[in-house]
Amino acid sequence: MTPQFPRIFAWHVLRRLARHPGLGLLNVLSVALGITVYVAIQIANHSANRSFAAGIDLVAGKAHLEVRGEVDESLWPILAQEPGVRAATGQVEGVVTLPDAPGEYLRILGVDIFTGDPFRAFRLEAAHAAPPLETWIGQPGAIAITGDFAHRLHLKTGDTLRVLANGVVKELRVVAFLEDPDTGAALPERFAVMDIGWAQELFSRQGFLSSVQILLEDPAKAQAVAPRLNAVLPPNLHAEAPRQRSFQIQNMLSSFQLNLTALSMVSLLVGVFLIYNTVSACVARRRVEIGILRSLGATRAEVRCLFLGEACFFGILGIVCGACGGIILARALSGAVAKTISSHYVLLSIDRNWLSPGQFVAASIYGVIAVLAGAWIPAGEASRIDPVQALSPGGYAERSVARRRRWGIFGIALLAGAGLASWLALTAGPPAWGFAAAFCILAGFAFFAPDATASFGALAAVPSWPGILWRVAADNLRRSVHRNAVTVAALAAAIAMMTGLTVMIFSFRQSVDAWIRRGIVADLYISPASNETVGLGSSVPPAAIAWLKTRPEVRGADTFRELTVPISIRERPAQSALLAVIAGEYRHNLTFRGGGDIQKMDRVNQAGAVVITEPFARRYGVKDGDRLTLITPRGPQSFEIAGTYSDYTRDQGVILMARTSGMTPVFNPSPSISNPAPPGRPWPPHFEPNSAARANFPSTRTATSATAS
Repeated sequence: MTPQFPRIFAWHVLRRLARHPGLGLLNVLSVALGITVYVAIQIANHSANRSFAAGIDLVAGKAHLEVRGEVDESLWPILAQEPGVRAATGQVEGVVTLPDAPGEYLRILGVDIFTGDPFRAFRLEAAHAAPPLETWIGQPGAIAITGDFAHRLHLKTGDTLRVLANGVVKELRVVAFLEDPDTGAALPERFAVMDIGWAQELFSRQGFLSSVQILLEDPAKAQAVAPRLNAVLPPNLHAEAPRQRSFQIQNMLSSFQLNLTALSMVSLLVGVFLIYNTVSACVARRRVEIGILRSLGATRAEVRCLFLGEACFFGILGIVCGACGGIILARALSGAVAKTISSHYVLLSIDRNWLSPGQFVAASIYGVIAVLAGAWIPAGEASRIDPVQALSPGGYAERSVARRRRWGIFGIALLAGAGLASWLALTAGPPAWGFAAAFCILAGFAFFAPDATASFGALAAVPSWPGILWRVAADNLRRSVHRNAVTVAALAAAIAMMTGLTVMIFSFRQSVDAWIRRGIVADLYISPASNETVGLGSSVPPAAIAWLKTRPEVRGADTFRELTVPISIRERPAQSALLAVIAGEYRHNLTFRGGGDIQKMDRVNQAGAVVITEPFARRYGVKDGDRLTLITPRGPQSFEIAGTYSDYTRDQGVILMARTSGMTPVFNPSPSISNPAPPGRPWPPHFEPNSAARANFPSTRTATSATAS
């Protein structure tokens, strides 16, 4: 490298940039676009994981172990007295919606003020002092909320807050605000705390807890203490580290987040084509300059570094702009990601974007790789230009024709690789093989772009076609295949992705429409209004169902309830799965693999059989005839899989069971609400159509607790 290289670089790059800013801007935008999309998706994914983990950390506090599920409160003192346990506290968790603020909800945590202090990761503040004990315990519905939530809804201490819990409208009173005692970081906005006793009454869970949090004498011995705790727990409960919940959710979301990341990489791939094209154009325009530099003693390595350095210069600007743009785009994208995760996986609210240096380091590395990949070939061609032939621009174009055959061979090889990757993805391979197949298909057809461009140019240059300008343009297209083919490939890749996604979305929509037309068989669906905001978290009061069945205009009423239960398959460790419990007449609304839906549902209505959805079968690798075990408080109970049916409501899959199987009472799927109806009241108690429940026509149904037809 000569000492004059910096001056040559400044003359070669910066002066050109001043004269042709549009070309420089195109290079910057080609990198910035890909980096913006990649960074935005990574921030949204990371924020989703961090928001959920932050909620778990806030609830679990400083606990080393937790027992989570439908925990009988009598287990609380038993666990606290086990050897190795320093302290234990109970908690009740639930979600309520706000009928006066549609779309808003609060995740409420019921804590014990006497035993929970060592666990607490927040403090209560009411007028710069903790609320009096008699206010916190003695006042029904006393609640503490975050300052951000109070500011947004214009609430202050002493205000009343109407909430909807399990179809019942109740009033809570704001007595304190929540603050982080250690870092001052923002708490989840929709998080609230109340006394554990009032929380049990609010969610109609008298006698039961959502979890028991445990502190150990020696945290390093958690693996040894957990088995002793499991020995005194029912079979459906077990002690584990609170962080395990975060890992389980991240594993559940991994496929969804991988899809988003793969789509973001496509924009970087298109950027590679654009960079290749612009650098190739620069090489074609500067052939004379390259010949002069070579004749003055510049080496091939210096010429290559000139063009690679120019591409990296614009690439760095693009990376910086893309990183800033990604932060801005993530603000809009996080809401869509949170809504999708809440609809298909778990209730989630991303109150803030979590930024990590690793995200920007990875984006920078990918950006530099994309720049170098796009500029490497044209920079190498520039370094091989003979100074004597630099004034013969036609020679380069003619020699590029000879390389088309090799590109075609590469294209065939990549398409063959796509077939192999597709086969591996469809058999037993990881999801990465599917993305590898998509990449090979895009790259494979891109290698056919030179032949396609040359063939189109030859066809367009037929002498019988009118217009001299048309023939001149066609001839120039053929002579500049080495540059124009890359533009064609870039446009083809973008259109291919757009067409593929459009066809995929249309196919999904058609499949879902067909599924809905068969699956929606009722005339009216009734569900708690809160389920439209927080998912299937509330149930229709039994009094409402009984009232529906007595109406003369109702021919039949079916019920549906979904809950999370631990399962075990083929002796694998227990894990959580969704169980749907149904009651009522089978109305031929399920599409089973292999047919025989009547016989399969008849088996479900008998003890010992369940049916599963296609996503469940794919996720757990099971099929018809296999057995799965539900871990119940009465012990493990095995069920045969009678059939597999199509379903588009849950990506993680669902197990379907009938109430007549004899298993339903074990899981208590429909908690009763014991409130006698006032004399003469025409509607069931606490089942108000305008607030506690909403009746939907089939086309607007999102979650069903009771059906009437």
